[in-house]
Amino acid sequence: MINLTQFREYWESVAQRIDAITGVLPVTIDKEIGKKILALPVGSLTLFIFPPLADSSAKNPDAYREDNKCVIFVMKKYNPSRESSFSLLEQTQPVAEAIKECLLDDLRFPCTPFPIDVSSIETAPETELYGTFAGWSIAFNTTTYRL
Repeated sequence: MINLTQFREYWESVAQRIDAITGVLPVTIDKEIGKKILALPVGSLTLFIFPPLADSSAKNPDAYREDNKCVIFVMKKYNPSRESSFSLLEQTQPVAEAIKECLLDDLRFPCTPFPIDVSSIETAPETELYGTFAGWSIAFNTTTYRL
């Protein structure tokens, strides 16, 4: 399983490399998260990170590995009476591309915290988060090994 502290710190470092991102919000399923999300200001461009899902198909404890499914969202809060969700997709698409560029660039370093499977990257438009956010989800897979 991916170390959650490293996962969060990695995404915080990505956000620092992309000027348009105004914040990073780790998301869990709890009653307070909706309040935190709705409290974000209009115009904020937030990177929402979710804990990865780990699945093991290993049959040998000496070669234990887990396949991690990861998803992040880059979403901008907007006023639906003034802008369309399609307009927000246009505005946030360059940021989604910059995030993927960071992921790919970081694969060149031997100590990347989680080497991704490039063929697994999926990007999808997201327009219905709390009715006032639109942007993109980026999903990918990575494998972790037990040493």
